[in-house]
Amino acid sequence: MPSAATPYWQAKIWGLLHDPALKALRPTQSLSDEGPWDVLDCMTGWASPKDKNERKNNPYSGKWLTHLAKCDTIASASDRTSIGRLPNQVAVAYSTDESVGLRVSHLFSGEPQKLHFDPDKVPQSGRADTLRQVERAVIPEAIRTCGDPRQVFWWFWRCYPAAIAKRLDERIHLLPADTRIPDASLWSHTATTAALAGGLAGRYADAADYPLKNDRVDEATLSRPTLLNFTFTPIQQFVQASRKLRDLWASSWLLHFLSARACWELAWTYGPDALLYPCLYAQPLIDYWLLEQYSHFRQWIDPPSDRALLTAGFPNVVVTILPDNGDRQGNNPVKAAAQQLQSALNNRWQAIAAEALDWLQKNDRRSDGWQNVDQKLWQQWLKAQWQPYWVTFPLGAPEQTLDIQPTREDFDDWCKGQNAAAMADLLREGEASFVKVMFNLMPDQVCDEESGDTSQEVSHSSKATYKKPNLNVGSWWADIFDTTRLALNTAKNARNWTLPTAFGPRSTISGFGPVARSPENPANNWVTEAHTRKFWAQQLGIFNGSEQLNPSETTKRLLPRLLSRGCLLGQKAAHWRDAVYQPDLSAGVAGWLHSLHQADEQQYQRAKAKYQQACADVCARFDWVKRQEIDTIAWGIPWVDGNDEGLPNPRLLNAGWLADDFETNSTDERTAKRGEIRDTVSQTFRGNNPTDWYAIAQGDGDGMRDWLKGTKLDPYRQYLPETLLGNIDRLDPKQHDAFEKFIDERKRMGPATHAAFSRALLDFSNQLVPYLTEDRYAGRLIYSGGDDVLAYTNLWEWDRWLWDIRECFRGSDDPQDEFASVGHYWTWRKSNQPPAILQNRPLFTLGSKATISFGIVIANQSVPLAIALEELRAAEGKETGAKAHVAPDGSQKDAVQVRVIYGNGNILKATAKFDTFNCWRSLLDLKLPSGDLEPALFEQAAQLHDQHPIPLQAAIAPWTQAFCQRRDALQADQGNFQTALQDFLEVLWITTTEGDRDDEIKKWLKLAAFVLRNRHILDLPKQSPKTHAASHA
Repeated sequence: MPSAATPYWQAKIWGLLHDPALKALRPTQSLSDEGPWDVLDCMTGWASPKDKNERKNNPYSGKWLTHLAKCDTIASASDRTSIGRLPNQVAVAYSTDESVGLRVSHLFSGEPQKLHFDPDKVPQSGRADTLRQVERAVIPEAIRTCGDPRQVFWWFWRCYPAAIAKRLDERIHLLPADTRIPDASLWSHTATTAALAGGLAGRYADAADYPLKNDRVDEATLSRPTLLNFTFTPIQQFVQASRKLRDLWASSWLLHFLSARACWELAWTYGPDALLYPCLYAQPLIDYWLLEQYSHFRQWIDPPSDRALLTAGFPNVVVTILPDNGDRQGNNPVKAAAQQLQSALNNRWQAIAAEALDWLQKNDRRSDGWQNVDQKLWQQWLKAQWQPYWVTFPLGAPEQTLDIQPTREDFDDWCKGQNAAAMADLLREGEASFVKVMFNLMPDQVCDEESGDTSQEVSHSSKATYKKPNLNVGSWWADIFDTTRLALNTAKNARNWTLPTAFGPRSTISGFGPVARSPENPANNWVTEAHTRKFWAQQLGIFNGSEQLNPSETTKRLLPRLLSRGCLLGQKAAHWRDAVYQPDLSAGVAGWLHSLHQADEQQYQRAKAKYQQACADVCARFDWVKRQEIDTIAWGIPWVDGNDEGLPNPRLLNAGWLADDFETNSTDERTAKRGEIRDTVSQTFRGNNPTDWYAIAQGDGDGMRDWLKGTKLDPYRQYLPETLLGNIDRLDPKQHDAFEKFIDERKRMGPATHAAFSRALLDFSNQLVPYLTEDRYAGRLIYSGGDDVLAYTNLWEWDRWLWDIRECFRGSDDPQDEFASVGHYWTWRKSNQPPAILQNRPLFTLGSKATISFGIVIANQSVPLAIALEELRAAEGKETGAKAHVAPDGSQKDAVQVRVIYGNGNILKATAKFDTFNCWRSLLDLKLPSGDLEPALFEQAAQLHDQHPIPLQAAIAPWTQAFCQRRDALQADQGNFQTALQDFLEVLWITTTEGDRDDEIKKWLKLAAFVLRNRHILDLPKQSPKTHAASHA
């Protein structure tokens, strides 16, 4: 039986299917019909809002349906402006000729790539009927006959593209919404149209509130789409309060889980399309919950792997398009959605914390332990953990209509009103001229590629009768989006909220918040430090006996136990305790082994034997070492944990870890035991211990706000296919001149382009970054969402990994040649199937104009993780980090800053542009006929430059020649080294400001010496120059 929400979901289904899925492959004469919504039982009684003839029998108000029909043109207005009104003589169609195919353009760079499909599946003859049959044949009978429109909508949103891809080709995900400006996919356009359809339709609590036929309807009272921007804090404090890597991962994953769950609950109410950011399509957690609801969707959705589910990537910012139900100020769905997000966040957080406390109370039998914890303190702190912020912004000036004919006298006033509301300055001269010319010459032109066949030869043709203006509030989308973002930042900056003051002992990790404890004196709730030390002495296999945590930190520490109990993700979690295990800071030894494994199998086997011998010696000498337990502890590094070689955990080589396990109350005895362990390990590793250093990296895309606002986009001409540009001479002279002027204007971002960008970022963050970090190299990804990356890497591979990530981000050629870069998409180039984590289709990168900046921290094992994280944030940051870098030519960011933190607290800091960093890498990787480079060479170069700095760029060549000629160690290799050193110094000179140049030269030379010296593990063969192989153990 239809529910009150049925019209809402019907409107969204129609919006999702208003265009045929394979429209871009059809001949231009067959573009006038809609998608197959008419075969669905749940759409009974519905008629296309664009077909005035069909909707005569529709029970709803004609004015409401006309209002609803605007969703399509609003969705395309800013993305395609008035290009949709170009006449048929300049139409662009798919060609079955393999040399032609169909051009698609990269969303940002405009880089083209050609799509061509199997002619047996997309034939020349009868193509429209063949494609129409495919679009309908993939719809299962269970969906056709389903009476629940919400379930049907979820299937079409998530499964329909997958069903068609299985029938045709995975590249159908790249099919454009408009072949004349083919930069955004049809799937993004239809999803945005569906969201706007919901916003225009309204979501009422009572079905009687939807306007019915013959009702008197005032357009001003109809629902309008509204943007909701929601976020919550604190984030950095929560993440940085981490003593171990597992705490760091737990922080990121809990934030990821809480945000994902809030988004899921909102999507269940309003539809997944309503969330513009983050995109929910193919998000592992969203797919997991969707399959819990509709298990029969497994035919089209592969259940997410454990690894995918345990990789954090959801942001703490949510942007949605929602209906206001015609109530601009009062209690409407927009306000209800903000409250729903807030409630979902807090309720789920409280439930997780309750599960953590339940576990502690069941495992601690002490009467004065967790069973008697101060509940008031526990609950009050947890309730104060999150502070939400949200703002709303209407799509278009509320007092004005959603669209207007440019031929009307009040057109300029309407534009001024929209500009004032969005704080914008549209339309630009070239575009305004083009719009007016198109509307004046062709006032009745069918818009949006709908001027094709009007003979009603197709079964469901409605667009041919639909004539609406193409100038509407969608043209101001990018400015409205940016204004909403700025309003949210203003709300956050104006806050007066802080974490509550903690009286008594505070967290020993962060210094924030009261230590969880039992009350020493319940009457006045005071407590002594001695009491809290006693309370935390019980380790329970979770704590180390000396640390003391606040309730939030305690909850984070319990996360692996909660997952293994099935508290968060149900039946999937039975074996997850090992799956969620995060690497210790000593797990960098994996990089040493992996780099040798990739270079030479014989070297790897010798290194592995040395490592196993060192571990065996430790266990033999110290009988209190829990060898069996350590052997069963996962490394937390996928390359190691997946190769099934039974390597003991590297904590056996870390004297600090093992000394903590030694049961004694004497500090002196523990210190002595630590020295004995070091002596034992040094019997094998006489010089460097492969666990001495750990490395973490944090990166963030540069200027993403500018991309989202569209200020970095190229002129329209860059995104148009050659076929269209070659045919513009066929236009009427006035159209031709106006169009030529218009396409030199900078392209705007629109709602569908934003949706496409949000969805496309998933390829980079959910597929490419995990693969590069955990498959190609022996690292562990901690967070990868959007353009943000946080990862654990190692001393041996950090520089290669970093360069690969940067080249992937920009869509450049893959340094390891596993992917082909075509049109700034990465495609697996090998004949075998790609790894399971990668989909076998072109994967989106951000294009050659996009840049990313990174901070890298390489820290000695004695440096606490909290200090390393603080330095990492600074290394990537805008004040003194990579994002603060400015070259002499004024180019900003696109840089990397490396900070080496020594055990004595000293820090070596080196900053450079990424291209300069690559020259430095090449210098390090230089292999000479006489052998590997010696670290002393770089130390001598740094010392010489300190004594005799290079005075000007022209002196670089003679300076390097003089240096090399006096180095006996180079002998016959002077030329090779001198050329590489000169190349590096030349690039560094050009990209570094004069005041920093001398210091940076010395710092990068010292960094080179440090890396080479500490990568060399004594008594083992040196790493060969062989480039990283493509095979993986």
